Amino acid sequence: MTTTLIEYVTKGLNNLEFHTQPWLQFLSFSSVSTLLILSCIPPLHVPVRNLLRPTVVYHVERGLLRVHQAQRFENWLLTILFDLSSRTVSVPFYVTFLPSLIWSGEAELGTRLALLMGLCLYVGNAMKDLISAPRPFGSEYKGNKVRLIGGSELEANVNAQEYGLPSSHTMNSLCLNFFVVHYLLDKHLVPSEWALAMYLGTAVWVAWIGLARVYMGLHTPIDIGAGALLGTLVLVFYLAVDEKYEGWILSDRLAILWQALASIVFLRLHPKPLRHTPSYEFTTSFGGVCWGLVVGMSRQHLIYRQNHPGQFVRIVQSRAGVIALLQRVTLGFVLVVVMKPLSKQVVVIFLPLVYKLVPVDLRKLWQPPLHSLKPPKHEGIPVDENGQSWDVSVTARFISYASIGWTVVDLAPLMFQMLGFSIPWGLS
Repeated sequence: MTTTLIEYVTKGLNNLEFHTQPWLQFLSFSSVSTLLILSCIPPLHVPVRNLLRPTVVYHVERGLLRVHQAQRFENWLLTILFDLSSRTVSVPFYVTFLPSLIWSGEAELGTRLALLMGLCLYVGNAMKDLISAPRPFGSEYKGNKVRLIGGSELEANVNAQEYGLPSSHTMNSLCLNFFVVHYLLDKHLVPSEWALAMYLGTAVWVAWIGLARVYMGLHTPIDIGAGALLGTLVLVFYLAVDEKYEGWILSDRLAILWQALASIVFLRLHPKPLRHTPSYEFTTSFGGVCWGLVVGMSRQHLIYRQNHPGQFVRIVQSRAGVIALLQRVTLGFVLVVVMKPLSKQVVVIFLPLVYKLVPVDLRKLWQPPLHSLKPPKHEGIPVDENGQSWDVSVTARFISYASIGWTVVDLAPLMFQMLGFSIPWGLS
């Protein structure tokens, strides 16, 4: 009986493309559109926050009990496991994993994942800053303060300064891992009989990440639930448009311009939080990477001519393949390490000069929704912690990170070709 049930469920998963179901597409499209509208209409920000925040804060405070209960199981092994798990949904992980995936012949999968992460980060961070719900650590529960357990210095000093709802780790982990499973099954890179096990395993992993964030004192259950819900909606939305979106980038030369325009609009209309957080800067960084990817993908299709889904496994089974892959990855990261600071230095030198030519009243029309961290030089133009105008700082960040995306899909493959770092795709 159990075997029959498992076979039935597996067959259903193999035959059912859940993301193509009309009702689910309608739900995801309407929900994601609503979230973007709420995020991108500034007059709605304060009323929506005033409406939602009290309820969210109430549930965050109730959730402190669950955080306290989770932290009662604190031990060194659990802390290490949860900390390492959380690092698989971090910026350092994305910066190493996604380029390596692209350079190993899986360009389609790598670029689609990167663009999906860009959408996830915008929606998630916009919701964080819109609702401005507190994180649990530092709060008191029955006389005991919720502690921050584990976590890197980046986690403690940067990520933890963001607002809590939704949980970006839960949201991004769900989108990233379920998309990979869908891609592997859709391209027939794994047996269809594995579908049930892979989907269940992915669900367990996402739940583990959520539990880790509660244990570490970074989220309450409502943050995790909101992250899972938003992640599901964004994933279904993206699965419905990813092939069309990629086709548009590769075929329309104006895609670079439209993507840049969309980035400017969405960054300008991003909600302004109650206090300064690094969420907007994270969004700007990954938005820049995504624009750089679009520039590289649209400018030349070399990386896609080198795309061979499923070849990574065959590559690592051969000494020649491993050597070629190591050459590409090493050179690729050298180029990234050189290009990012180089582009930043160039932008930092010339961008302030360009902005000085723009009248102050005109600059006020496009100001990032950020708090001034020092007394501003001009009223209406906020500045960062270094006294630099936020419009200059944000633009410089966007362009410097765009150089990473462009380097990964355009400059690096061109250099691979020039230096003969080609992967022997015919390996068997």
